[in-house]
Amino acid sequence: MHSSTSYSGKLPLVKKSAASLRRYLCCLYFFVLFVAVQFLCPAFGMTDEGELTDDQARQQCFKGKAIYCLALGIKEEKVGHRERALELYRTACKKHPTPGHLRACTPLLGLAWKMNRLDEEAIPLETRCKEDDPITCFYLGQEYLKLVEMEKASRHLEPLCRDHFRPPDPANYGPCYHLAKGYEQAGQWNRALELFQFDCENHPEKGQPSCVALKELVEMERVHRELRQKGIRGFDPVEAVLLFVVFMSVLNVWIWFKGGSWGLKYLVWVAPAMVWGGAVTWVYWPDKPEYPPSQWVVLFFAFLLVTGVAVFAYRALYPPNVSH
Repeated sequence: MHSSTSYSGKLPLVKKSAASLRRYLCCLYFFVLFVAVQFLCPAFGMTDEGELTDDQARQQCFKGKAIYCLALGIKEEKVGHRERALELYRTACKKHPTPGHLRACTPLLGLAWKMNRLDEEAIPLETRCKEDDPITCFYLGQEYLKLVEMEKASRHLEPLCRDHFRPPDPANYGPCYHLAKGYEQAGQWNRALELFQFDCENHPEKGQPSCVALKELVEMERVHRELRQKGIRGFDPVEAVLLFVVFMSVLNVWIWFKGGSWGLKYLVWVAPAMVWGGAVTWVYWPDKPEYPPSQWVVLFFAFLLVTGVAVFAYRALYPPNVSH
């Protein structure tokens, strides 16, 4: 009896523990489910790539988040809807009026340049630049350089360079360096050298990239100058002798038609002596370099021409006696 009573006394404790365990597990389950729903619910509205749908992106764009405007604009530009893309890029540019977010305007300027509407779309930024906003001027100058609009880039960057403007980002090399690089790529080496030197001398600690670029450009110009000098070979006197032979041979033909009796005598006696003398001089010129066979062919035809003209001139000057 005693043992039975003792066992029945423990049973309620076991039932109570089991009930507590079930309540604990149930609470834990709902907590985990709640956390999972909080993390997974935002993903229900995402696409397979983890991006917002176009409608959601437009809502975010209208709320002022320029990144979504740019993403939609890129999609529109890819499928050829340039006007829609331009409008979205314009919205992205306007949503960030502060200087620190000017890069949101880069797609707008790039597409406007492709559509020949760069001046029109750049008006708001140009206005800010004229209102004494050097950061906007610097940004515009860099963008114009990317679009190879050197005149516009120079109009913005050169005054900043002369005024020793330094951009907020210390890693940026500044207006002098960028403009000089633009001139270098455009082949205007003198202007590039001037700006590199100006920046190097005035900012030796921050303008170190300009100093390096200056040395590289000077070395490149020296190499090009040497190549040009090697390409323009000096005139060899022996070549003048060959030119004289060829010229005199052609001149003999003109004298044949225009010279009269004195010309015939010249063609018979003087011309062959001059041409043959020049040819011998060319052949036996000391330290004469090796010439291609084509020059020997030219010399041969010069011989043939002057000899033939001399024979015809002799027959015209001294016609043979005709016996009857």
